[in-house]
Amino acid sequence: MTETLKIDTGTGLVTEDRVEVLPIFGDTHPSLSEVVPEFTGQLPNAELSAFIRSLKFTRKAYAGVGLAANQCGYLQRLFVLGHEDFDMVCINPKIVKASADLVKENEGCLSFPALYVKIDRPSWLEVEFLNEEGKLIQTRLEGLTARCFAHELDHLNGVKFTKHVGPLTLKMAQQKADKRIKKHLRARKK
Repeated sequence: MTETLKIDTGTGLVTEDRVEVLPIFGDTHPSLSEVVPEFTGQLPNAELSAFIRSLKFTRKAYAGVGLAANQCGYLQRLFVLGHEDFDMVCINPKIVKASADLVKENEGCLSFPALYVKIDRPSWLEVEFLNEEGKLIQTRLEGLTARCFAHELDHLNGVKFTKHVGPLTLKMAQQKADKRIKKHLRARKK
């Protein structure tokens, strides 16, 4: 699916840009197991910005909160986070400090449809990353945003969220996911 977006360039001019829904690869794709190297290119970068627009569009199309570039097969060290009124591009992200207290909550992943597992994550993080313009951002994240940042950073480090749980927990969660998918497919046939 492609769409033409009208983009305000900040100069009073509006340009049109075509964006597409990128493929999201699943568990067995090799890009999900690779450590993605640091981005060393110049920022801002028109080619990278076009990819980021498609990455954001894909995240929204699948109603995800976060999406890492390597989930779409691109080995760029970046991810996007967002929801209704929040959109963040993180290039070369790092966790500088994490809370000692952990919170266990369900997590899902666009690369693992219908699969949810409870994972311990820090309740807050101090992070740094470059934004799309190349500005260094240093901030503190809490709650869902901190959880998603850690989840997407795991992707860039070649760590799937399923590695945070034991084999029995994962097997039970996968059985529930399979039931959800079958139920959804039956409902679509009606």
